[in-house]
This record gives sequence, structure tokens and C-alpha cells, in this order.
Amino acid sequence: MMSVHRFVLAGSLVATTALTVGLGMTDPAAPLYYPTRFLVWNLFLAWIPMVFAVGFATVRRRGWLIPLGLGWLAFLPNAPYLVTDLVHLGEGVELWRHVLQYGFAAWTGIMLGVVSMVVVHDRVEREFGVAAGWLGVVFSVGMCGIGIVIGRFQRWNSWDLVTRPDAVVASTLEWVRSPFAQVESTGVAIAVAAFFGLAYLTVWSLRGVGADGSPARRPVG
Repeated sequence: MMSVHRFVLAGSLVATTALTVGLGMTDPAAPLYYPTRFLVWNLFLAWIPMVFAVGFATVRRRGWLIPLGLGWLAFLPNAPYLVTDLVHLGEGVELWRHVLQYGFAAWTGIMLGVVSMVVVHDRVEREFGVAAGWLGVVFSVGMCGIGIVIGRFQRWNSWDLVTRPDAVVASTLEWVRSPFAQVESTGVAIAVAAFFGLAYLTVWSLRGVGADGSPARRPVG
């Protein structure tokens, strides 16, 4: 049964990704024109934490948990970041097409982030306990907020953490020292992080509710 659930989950995430791309490919304008071009790239980045999460959940040696966990955390903000792409939404003859396209992309990003966090949370809780699992969730959601500032307002990306870590850290620390001096970026970061955190709590809570509203039985083993 659980394998069926995983198959449906993966299929749904792939389908919403395909819907986003499909809406762009069938646009009267040239294929993969703005905004489809950057949405496809951002969706690709949003899938990367899922890859790290699967590796984190399945690796046997604890020594691999650190690099896989750091890789997952570095790319995780790309998932809720898709919500901020709504800033590009404007009026036009294809307004409804773009509303759906941005909406599908934002939904897919949030779900990719939430599902990958569920996977990582389960492994951390299994290895280090309940407290460590929830501490990791809170820390990760907070880092997503900072990632929104870095990506949307400072215009860095996850690759820059490898190629230009000093510049990324310097600009981030500048914002950390006076977050309320930049009200817009701080407000957006808090709002998106809160939305992402609440989405996670919603999905996590649903795992414990049966069809009749009673607590669901988790599979053994």
C-alpha cells in the first residue's frame, strides 16, 4: 500500500511540473519564452532537494548524512522560492494562462519542499530522536526565509554558495545585522517561511489522520 502511495505522490509532483511546462510550450508566443524559461529552471532547482532527501533517507552509513543533509539544506529554499515568482505576474492577453502557470509552479515548489522535509525529518527522528527531528524542521524553515532574501532580493543562487561563498555570507550578514532596515525583503521572507512551515505542519498532521478522522495506523517496519 505504501509503495502505491509513493508512486501516486511522485506521479502527482511530476504531473504538476509537466503542467507548468506544458502551459508554456502551448503558449502562442515562442516556446520557453519569458516567463516559462525561468520557471523551468526554478522548477529544476526545486527538484534538487528531493534528490538529496531521497539519498539522505536511504543511505546506510551515518557519515553520509552530513554532506547529504547540507546539500539538501542548501537547495531547499529553491522550493518555496517559486512562490515569490508571482511577483512577475502582470496583466496581458494571456493573463489566465500565466496565473495557472505560476500557480502550478508555486504549488509544485511548496509540495517538493514539504515532501523532501518529511523524508529528512523521518530519518533524523529515527536516528537522533523526536526533539532533534523537530529542531531540524524549525531550523530548515528559518533557513528558507533567509534563502528567500538571498535569492529574491540579493539575487544570489544556491550555486553561489559553492563558487562565491564569501560574497554570499557577507551580503547575508549585512541583512542579518539590520533586518528591519529592509522591511520588504524581511516581510516577504517571514511570510513565505510561515506559509512553508504551515504547509509542512498540514501535511505532517494528515499523516496521522485516518479516513474516518481517527488516528491512522503507521505501517510496521
